[in-house]
Amino acid sequence: MTTQLYLQKAEMQLSRGLEEKALESLLAALACQDGDTISEAQAHCFLGEYWFIHQQYAQAQEHLAWLSDRTEQLERDYDDLLNEDIREAEALLSIMQRFGLNAEQ
Repeated sequence: MTTQLYLQKAEMQLSRGLEEKALESLLAALACQDGDTISEAQAHCFLGEYWFIHQQYAQAQEHLAWLSDRTEQLERDYDDLLNEDIREAEALLSIMQRFGLNAEQ
């Protein structure tokens, strides 16, 4: 399967309440490495949100920082297609920094 298909599968699993299966699908999406940067960025955003919600801040930061570190390139290469994901990553990273939610918690 492709990154995009795994991402769609994860979204469907989340809508059905199958969190563990969705997590597996998101990790499989990242493992594809098929050059689909848009789907990869969206998978990182989903994983960052997932880990943030589950108070696993080190994992959340890893995925959100992936987006944050590539903001200029993503904006340049994909115009505003990933703006929502980038804003979400920046907001969650800001919350983590403001309240000291880091890898040690």
